[in-house]
Amino acid sequence: MTKIEISRNKGRVVRYKATGHAEYAEYGQDIVCAAISMAMQFPLGGMQEILGITPRFEIDSDGYLDVDMRGMDFSEKIKEVDVLLDTMVLMLKELSKGYPKHIKLVEKEEI
Repeated sequence: MTKIEISRNKGRVVRYKATGHAEYAEYGQDIVCAAISMAMQFPLGGMQEILGITPRFEIDSDGYLDVDMRGMDFSEKIKEVDVLLDTMVLMLKELSKGYPKHIKLVEKEEI
């Protein structure tokens, strides 16, 4: 199962993290893992390549991704960042509804 944690501050996504594999199918044929990876790497690529923003992140081939934007100043690009991240969350919610045995999605508000 892939565990996904979305951390928010005042409603805005400030960090997201995934651990584990969905185990829907064999490695290399797992469409659920592929969909999760796509949904979670899309905003990271958009921030880096399109918006010129590089958040702190770690990624490996064992299903681990941690993107941390806490303390970053996005200035006039905040709307674009929010759109990327909110779209990611929407996609992950839909995936977790469709594959509840393979994805655990947890959202929390940081204090």
